Amino acid sequence: MKIVRTKRYLKDLKRIRATEAEADAIDQAIAATPEAGDVIEGLRGVRKIRFALRNKGKSGGGRAIYLLMVGDDLAILLTAYAKNEKSDLTPADRKAILAVLKEIDDD
Repeated sequence: MKIVRTKRYLKDLKRIRATEAEADAIDQAIAATPEAGDVIEGLRGVRKIRFALRNKGKSGGGRAIYLLMVGDDLAILLTAYAKNEKSDLTPADRKAILAVLKEIDDD
């Protein structure tokens, strides 16, 4: 499976101070079990997966949001956030994700 990290995702990882090892663990988890993340309602199949962040474990760690394109054997990592920043995506986050999905559809 090919994993693509978007610019926003990379910026988010930097903001939450995720290590390269933590970022690689996210990629490996998605590659091993692409459908492991929960589908987010209203976002056309986009998924959310939990990941450990700085000794906080998965439940208190971070969340990675990704689009799984099964036919293309591709996962596009869209955004990430720490659980202590917010418990879920904001309406603005959802709008931004839908805009990215539209760009992908147009290509």
